[in-house]
Amino acid sequence: MASIIYPTTLPDFRTGKARQQQQTFRATQPFSGPLYIQKVTDETPVIWDITVTCRSQIQSRQFQAFIRSVENGELFNKDILTEEGHLEHEVRFIELPLQPQQLSSFLWEYSGVIYARKLQSIDELVDDGLIANWLQDASIIDNALNNLWGS
Repeated sequence: MASIIYPTTLPDFRTGKARQQQQTFRATQPFSGPLYIQKVTDETPVIWDITVTCRSQIQSRQFQAFIRSVENGELFNKDILTEEGHLEHEVRFIELPLQPQQLSSFLWEYSGVIYARKLQSIDELVDDGLIANWLQDASIIDNALNNLWGS
């Protein structure tokens, strides 16, 4: 786990629609017979194109200072919005967002590429008590549908 944490005062990353992710399994290509599939890993690091929009000159300077602090490939932790919700990732810049594009007088946009590895999975965030309550509620619904519906 990285010791540097992305400051909450800086703007959030907007990730691109496309992401590059490695396969977690290996499949053999047999000449005959069934296909053999072997799981390689559970870890699936992702490469994303990102943009960061700074809404003031001070925020832009703070973002540039953060970029300088991690420009040697330093890892940092950041919550990234994914299809599973906000999950903490260990992040490294592959292409640093050094050259901003000025959109208006106080609006700058930085573009870069990051390598991110999930530190939490959705399974770790699910509460065991929540699952137990769901099973209890499901049994009540099951009982109501199967026993009381036809009465």
